[in-house]
Amino acid sequence: MKLVCKSPEMGIELPDPGCSGSGIRLEIVRDCTELQKHAEAWNRLVVETGQRPELSCAWIVSHLEARLNPGDGWFCLLAYNRQQLVGVLPVVTIPRCWLGRFKCLRFETPYDIFSTGAVEALLRRGCEENVFSVFIEYLWSIPCACCCLRFRGLPYTRLPNTVSRGSSFVADVDGSESFIAVQGSAEEYFGALSKKFYRNYCRTGRRIQEQADFYFRFETGNTEINAEKFMDIEHQGWKAKRRTSIRSEESYVKFFRLLTKRLGDLGWLRWAFLDLGGEPVAGQFMVQSGDTLYVVKIGYNEAFSKLAPGSTLFGKVIENVFESGSAKEINFMSGYSWLDDWNVQMRPLANVALFPANYRRWGLCKQPMQLRSLINRNQKIKNAVNLFSDRIFNRAAH
Repeated sequence: MKLVCKSPEMGIELPDPGCSGSGIRLEIVRDCTELQKHAEAWNRLVVETGQRPELSCAWIVSHLEARLNPGDGWFCLLAYNRQQLVGVLPVVTIPRCWLGRFKCLRFETPYDIFSTGAVEALLRRGCEENVFSVFIEYLWSIPCACCCLRFRGLPYTRLPNTVSRGSSFVADVDGSESFIAVQGSAEEYFGALSKKFYRNYCRTGRRIQEQADFYFRFETGNTEINAEKFMDIEHQGWKAKRRTSIRSEESYVKFFRLLTKRLGDLGWLRWAFLDLGGEPVAGQFMVQSGDTLYVVKIGYNEAFSKLAPGSTLFGKVIENVFESGSAKEINFMSGYSWLDDWNVQMRPLANVALFPANYRRWGLCKQPMQLRSLINRNQKIKNAVNLFSDRIFNRAAH
């Protein structure tokens, strides 16, 4: 078999993807500069399919350049039907060593708890099953592969897109994301909120208006300045103390700057700020992809917490979407309990592991994942299992 490259993590050879019997041609890319050559068609496919912005070339390349874990590698499969891009599957390769002797690669799509989730195969409509089957057949053909492809944080309604002929999967529901379906008028939406919450929201809004030089800003440009100002706002109070803010980690800052520059160039970037006295005290970083506005990050200056600037700006963003008709859905990309006050709907998320059908009895990989939801319910059992796993399944030395 012809080989196109070796995995730098473990020296494992990747076979030439060639052309499938269905006429789909695969290209394998391992360099971000080379990947950018496909960016225009890739990003256009995201828009045409109405997919999430995390599946865009802008997001994936930024993640690979700034947030990839040390020791992990990656490659990206791009499927073409003649000259038309019909599918993209970015794959992170994680070197594993079983019992200190047997080396293999585990596959998963890019994931980072702070910045990147819900990454699945990007597939052109009308040929999803054929293209995804070609992707999976190639992955299963790689020597020393773990024969497992993991997706994390997928909307549960997207699970059929992770199944192909000759494969089986395990799905573990893990959290949810909140969203607002933009229907009717802003008055109808706010009128449906609880009376107590809406009354408090109006009260804090009046307090904001009593301040000198208050101003709500909704912008799509001025990317570099707005990105820095947003990071300053978000690096306040508890986020800075818990080191969950963007500025808490240099690689996160690099990722955010790369991402906002690329999304700004695409015209997808949306900013919202509340200024008091000429300085922003609350901000929202958002992305418009198709008919959906994704609220990716929010932040506010806790020195002004009595004025609730974050909540006031949050409501103004919702009001602006209803009045402008710029989106059919506002997706908050998380399921935090405080969002319940905003009368949101919930969409369950799932972690998915895909396996070859002939490995149904492979207990080392599939069966423990089937027990994951049961184990996670008991913290003592979970800790014991994690400790045992750390001793037996260790990352390969590099």
